Amino acid sequence: MRLLPPVTTAQSAVPVLTPLTDAKQQKAKQLTRYPTLTGAPLPKAQSDALAHELNVLYRSVMDSLGSDDARYIKRVYAAVVYSEMTARGLLAAAGCMQSKRKIVATWLLGTSLLSLSKILNNMELGHNVMHGQYDWMQHPYLNSQKFDWDIVCPAPLWQHSHNYLHHTFTNIVGRDHDVGYHLIRVTDEQPWTPSDRHNMLKTAILALGFEWAVAFHDIQISVDEYADSPNRHQTMQQKSRALFAKIARQVGKDHIVLPTLAGLTLGRGSAMTTLSGNVTANIARNLWTWAVIFCGHFTEQAHIYTHLDADETKGDWYVRQILGSSNIQGSKLFHILTGNLSHQIEHHIFPDMPASHYARIAPQLQAICRKYNLPYNTGRFGTQFRQMLGRIRHFSKPSAEEWQSYLHSQTTSIAETNHAVTERPKELPAIRGLGKYLPPVMRQALFYA
Repeated sequence: MRLLPPVTTAQSAVPVLTPLTDAKQQKAKQLTRYPTLTGAPLPKAQSDALAHELNVLYRSVMDSLGSDDARYIKRVYAAVVYSEMTARGLLAAAGCMQSKRKIVATWLLGTSLLSLSKILNNMELGHNVMHGQYDWMQHPYLNSQKFDWDIVCPAPLWQHSHNYLHHTFTNIVGRDHDVGYHLIRVTDEQPWTPSDRHNMLKTAILALGFEWAVAFHDIQISVDEYADSPNRHQTMQQKSRALFAKIARQVGKDHIVLPTLAGLTLGRGSAMTTLSGNVTANIARNLWTWAVIFCGHFTEQAHIYTHLDADETKGDWYVRQILGSSNIQGSKLFHILTGNLSHQIEHHIFPDMPASHYARIAPQLQAICRKYNLPYNTGRFGTQFRQMLGRIRHFSKPSAEEWQSYLHSQTTSIAETNHAVTERPKELPAIRGLGKYLPPVMRQALFYA
């Protein structure tokens, strides 16, 4: 049973930003490091014209969808299935071999294939299918209503936090909870606290366990979103139980059932090679996904917005997506492994367009950006990765003003921060035993479950 209807088109919710004065507009155009915007950089007439051109581009692609696109996503699905089956066979077989060299070689091959399968499942298949990019096919399971990916996060929870909230309120502090994931400071608009000194460490932990952060992300958001709802407890209970059920299935499959089956049929060695291969592949997928996502949102020139006006136009929404996103250059295989999220600008503009078309429309979009004097942020993976880490490191340290502001806050009250972990509601009892050492969001989920 689906918890929430998926939102496949972010364009349906179109908030807008008031145009800036000429002086402010010129200032906004400057290549300020880590730019923050308080208004729309284009006059309304230009943003409307931009919207018209992008709508025409969108329709030209969507009207052309057909058998080639259906064949493509079916081939991706087949690649995911067959690479996983082959990988699991190799991992089990590795434990039966006598030669240490053969064990290592077979294990490495199996782990690499399983990592590839999980990355494809997560990026090119799961992410894009659950965005509704292939709903037009009316396929029995390759659609946003039925498909669920191979990670611990249930599809409905991700669709609420990502398809709806992130794609509607992209990079707006306080509305887009993907800005720092409630853990990492990435903008001046997030007040500095002492925990931000550990930005780099928190980022490393987040990267290693990215699927777990994604899994609990919607729980953290929903605690506040449904705070005043009379159905709060029922809604949170439904979400929490769905989350733990998915966690049980994923952890059980990779870390209990498959290693046990390998051990019972082929011996203890096979159990260990299967378990270690599964763990390694999950970590590899987490690291890759985190790197692609963060490079698409938190490079040096990725814009953060301070607020959302009630009358944002479609054109203003398009501009916000362009300014708040970063692309990564690479080969065709590289783009496939990123789920074409290396074309983050195109994805944010057209989230329900099959991602395999992003590379084709990228030159046209670049030309439109040049026409309206909008930056099109793109670079090699190494460049974007360094910029992203540089941003995280930069905001781990307070400026002189931020330090003074923090000291002042200690003498008055503890300031709430947009990136802090959501506090436990008053009715949440203390959890005893080892549970008390869990992060607050996990305690929340356990309470409601």
